[in-house]
Amino acid sequence: MRNNPYFILIIVFFITICSFTKSISQTDSTFIKTDTLISISDSTYNSIDTLYINDTSFIKSDSLNIQDSTATGVKPPPLPREVLPVLTKADSLRVSYFIGSIDSLKSEAFHPIDTSILRFHQYDPLKFGNQFYSTLSNIGLVHKNFVYTPHFTTGYNLNSHMFDKYMYFNSEVEYYQQVIPYTDLRYTMGPKKEHNFYLIFSRELFRGFSIGIDLGIIQSPGEYTNSKSDDNKVFITGQYYTRNKRYGVIANYLRDKIEVQENGGITNDSIFEYNLQPDRAIMPVNLSNDKNLVIQSGFYIEQYFNLLKPKSKNDSTTRKIDAGNISYAIQYQRNQKIYTGDPMDAFYAPYAPAIDSSTTFDSLSQIRLRNTFKWSNQGYSADKLSEVFNLSFGAHYDFIEQTLPYDSVKTNLNQIIPFAGISLKLFKSSYLKANANLIFGDYNGGDFNINVELDQFLGTELWNLGQLHVQLNLTSQMPSWFYSEYQSNRFRWSNDFEKENILKIAAAYQYKFLEAGFNFTTLNNYTYLNDSVKPQQYESPFTVLQVFAQGNIPIKKFGVDTRLIYQVSSNSDILRIPMFVGIMNIYFRSEIFKKAATLQTGFQLNYFTSYLADAYMPELRRFYIQNEKKIGNYLYADVYVTLQVKRASLFIKYSHFNSYFGNYTYYMAPHYPDRDARFYFGAAWRFHD
Repeated sequence: MRNNPYFILIIVFFITICSFTKSISQTDSTFIKTDTLISISDSTYNSIDTLYINDTSFIKSDSLNIQDSTATGVKPPPLPREVLPVLTKADSLRVSYFIGSIDSLKSEAFHPIDTSILRFHQYDPLKFGNQFYSTLSNIGLVHKNFVYTPHFTTGYNLNSHMFDKYMYFNSEVEYYQQVIPYTDLRYTMGPKKEHNFYLIFSRELFRGFSIGIDLGIIQSPGEYTNSKSDDNKVFITGQYYTRNKRYGVIANYLRDKIEVQENGGITNDSIFEYNLQPDRAIMPVNLSNDKNLVIQSGFYIEQYFNLLKPKSKNDSTTRKIDAGNISYAIQYQRNQKIYTGDPMDAFYAPYAPAIDSSTTFDSLSQIRLRNTFKWSNQGYSADKLSEVFNLSFGAHYDFIEQTLPYDSVKTNLNQIIPFAGISLKLFKSSYLKANANLIFGDYNGGDFNINVELDQFLGTELWNLGQLHVQLNLTSQMPSWFYSEYQSNRFRWSNDFEKENILKIAAAYQYKFLEAGFNFTTLNNYTYLNDSVKPQQYESPFTVLQVFAQGNIPIKKFGVDTRLIYQVSSNSDILRIPMFVGIMNIYFRSEIFKKAATLQTGFQLNYFTSYLADAYMPELRRFYIQNEKKIGNYLYADVYVTLQVKRASLFIKYSHFNSYFGNYTYYMAPHYPDRDARFYFGAAWRFHD
């Protein structure tokens, strides 16, 4: 890690900022003493309603945000009294953040930092938050969710989703709100020189202006030949708000770089399944020199202006209506995807001949420049109308430039995307949110998305009976450009497909820390890669039903943190998913050393049923249908110990210890065995100064 340029750059940046701002923080009168009342830093955007009970974690959704989803949210009611912490004074150590855009800031959609150790041992992004993905034989490589999740991507989609969990996206950038400087360091060390490092740093340089940085590094040589991963991601944020909150601006610079080796899987599964070669490093693989490089970079700047002046300090009246705010955002995104290798490898013999038989160098370049104009009725969040009604509308203008591998012609596209969102407080405990967008312009013209969500809080403030969530989503979208027009050294096609139509109906009931529900999805004109690794569209509709239950069940000092999913596709020849996916963390937790520390130890169990999982094509960075090999029906078991002392946490984990039992059928994708038993050590430390 010491030779990693990102690591050196960030450490220098971190030390410089801390030194430069130390004198400022000592004299800044805006810092709050711990004996002040709950209004923190004179900010309209901090609310006790955003506090969460200890030992719960905010988990990001597996699916990406619906593109152009801009409905502003009416603030939901506070948590029931029996789960709210007892707070009568401001906590100067309190840290929260909002995600993505000023809409989240305006609607006070803040998330607290996760200080729990419940899932601290889940260091891998593919498993954190009780997630479970099909992947290759190392951390940091391509992946596909075992739990079916449709991608609602109206408009020209630049992302292939194959490396999503190891990348940062603008819709997921976190803007921190804190009273004093905040730093979070996390490091995990594994076998074969595997390193995982994360840094979060946020600081207010002077009143109203703050900066932040979020850095992630994963380096792992891998157990098998040519399976190394080297993933780096970083975003740098800035925020500025005037004292009266009439004007504000947020900005970020983002860069992801993923450089991975591609070995095409092992050449003979029997060698692994009969353990004929225990040394994984010399086990034969299909590709010895192939690599994939994915780089995404860009910036985002969004600013708002409240149309009305703020009320004077002496004005105690409440406005009946606010004129709201206008905002403008500009986003620049650049993608580069490069595949290099030997086109004469026997692995590629069954497919089309290569254009260049001497070497493969597939270089794809994409640029998108987006301008967004928007109006929202959310101004200072102090008018009576905003308590029950929020409205926003606006439009994106996209300019896209794309150059395919082995195609010197640049393709330019222009699209206009109007959108609107509304949220209503129907009764004392019912909240309705809806948003929609429509695409005008090249390729995706006529795409649209309509999303409606209803939250019903049951019971009363003193007698909490839980929450009911219902969602309806209707999307019509062109298949990704990848399926329509593509050229590489070996894979080339030109298709004229129809729009995909997706209808999703979902419902869930949540009571305290338990949630259960279902997702029912209807797919029409579903587009995929067939067993010949060519795009194909299935014109008849079919359905996917999912029933799930998840939550944390404490039983005195013991507990079970679990996620269980049953799912079935009405056309398993086209969309193949395991029928059952289960994740379970069985743990024991107790305070030790006279309550100076907390100890948690337990077993992490992961399982999915046997099915014909999709195979992986390295040159395309995509999964495709295969009919030869089933994987699954294997229980993955980890044992771990976690210790938390104040703001420091440590864990030791023996991962996949049951691989020693002699059942060598643990594949995470066809011809890609999972890693054998291994030890991990991890540490995290939060600083509030």
